[in-house]
Amino acid sequence: MVLSGQTIKNLIKEGKLKIEPYDERNVRNISVDLHLGGEALSPDTGEEFDLTDYHFSLDEFLITNTVEFIKLPDNIMGRIVSKSSLARLGVLTTFEADLLPPNYAGKPILALKNLSRKPILLKTGLAICQIVFEEVDRPVEGYQSRYDHTKPEPGKL
Repeated sequence: MVLSGQTIKNLIKEGKLKIEPYDERNVRNISVDLHLGGEALSPDTGEEFDLTDYHFSLDEFLITNTVEFIKLPDNIMGRIVSKSSLARLGVLTTFEADLLPPNYAGKPILALKNLSRKPILLKTGLAICQIVFEEVDRPVEGYQSRYDHTKPEPGKL
């Protein structure tokens, strides 16, 4: 079951779901807007750089994360979804790990790809994606990851 905006607000108020920093204005009918963090990594070159006023080039691929730190309880999962405003510009924001399992804690990692024929200006703090929360039918054991979930990291395959 997808959680409504009001249920999301209640869970945050009760301390069961954490989004930091939290601004109630980012809560939508069934999602919460998340914002572009300040760091990025180019998987092609291994270069790390700042995203302040970054011109995202044609066919460029970046790994970045959100400003927000998310902590989920053992019975709720999150799904990262692109914002239509960026999709209409040709920017894919989630084509890799878009599921956050119960007990997840970290800054969601985003894989960005510019499919447009023109550069797109990215700015730290831009509303880059949304998170939709879904209730899991029973509590799930602890989540373990190979990644830090605090900053962009290259793949470990």
